[in-house]
Amino acid sequence: MNKTIKILMALLILSLITISCRKEVVINETSENNQGITAGSKTAQLIKEVTLHDGSFDNIIDKANNISIKMPYTVIVNGQTITIHTKDDLAQVENILDQSDFDVDTIQIVFPVTLILPDYTEVVVHNQAEFDAYVAQSTDENEPDDDIECVDFVYPLSLQIFNTITEQTREITVNNDEELHHVLAHLDDHDVLNFQFPIALKLADGSEISLHNLQELSQAIEQHQDDCDEDDDNDYHDDDCTGCTTQLITGILTACPNWWIDELDRNNTDLSDNYENYYLHFLSNGTLNVTYNSQTYIGQWQAQQSGNQIVLQINITGLADLSGNWQVEKIENDTQEKKLKLSIDDHNKMKLKSNCP
Repeated sequence: MNKTIKILMALLILSLITISCRKEVVINETSENNQGITAGSKTAQLIKEVTLHDGSFDNIIDKANNISIKMPYTVIVNGQTITIHTKDDLAQVENILDQSDFDVDTIQIVFPVTLILPDYTEVVVHNQAEFDAYVAQSTDENEPDDDIECVDFVYPLSLQIFNTITEQTREITVNNDEELHHVLAHLDDHDVLNFQFPIALKLADGSEISLHNLQELSQAIEQHQDDCDEDDDNDYHDDDCTGCTTQLITGILTACPNWWIDELDRNNTDLSDNYENYYLHFLSNGTLNVTYNSQTYIGQWQAQQSGNQIVLQINITGLADLSGNWQVEKIENDTQEKKLKLSIDDHNKMKLKSNCP
């Protein structure tokens, strides 16, 4: 009997020693900590939102913030066939649409095309009805959506994923948002993910910050997620004058002695023919002279910064159609024929031209 008890006691002691030698991992699977990220944690959700696919870059075609059309694909714009191979080709579409403010613009997608959804899933649509069904699921212009666009990860990133059941660790490298999003989306309930710190985040102003643990990462995303305009709208003109300054606009307007009205639309009425042979002369002292045959109108003008936009204030006695606070949408200054595209809203637009060196 004594021998049996001794054997049992020895086995118990050996078992306790074995258990004590195992690596113990205590993880709260619904919240993050510096041991790692679990599937349901706050940090995991923030990272997913940073790495979601942003589909707003091709809103000129699909008018959907959350999805994009996989390139290459073909569209027919005002009767002209354009194949979109890269994002730069979207400028061709805009140039065709900009040829006139008074025609009826049409964009026809040549089906079938492949759509890229927010989680990078790809679906093939075969006709306009199928396409419209997916667009209807996207958020409308400037509505809050899930993707965080004001911060970006700097790749590549090295990750470790520890499984609390098998006690095995996998090490992987991710090179872009899609790969990192895929990892987060497929975390098992028993997986714990961590980064090989330090890592870097790129902010909206182009600067980078270095992070050394998960707490710093979570805090940085929350602090900077609203630092920028995500440009989730269908106004493809709103970045045409990026880099424009009041000095640039003033210099171009005063350098050319005669500007004429190429197009004028007031309250959706085309008044271009009414102002044929009217010439505008912008003086550096803020005076604006408008001549028509032997008649001269005197007014004032000023270029002012308004948020991210340049507003051209024009006030001419006797010419109410030309007066107003005109937003500078686009300027072409790289050819002998200068062009200045202005608007007050969708119903009031003006295009000025000038020939000068």
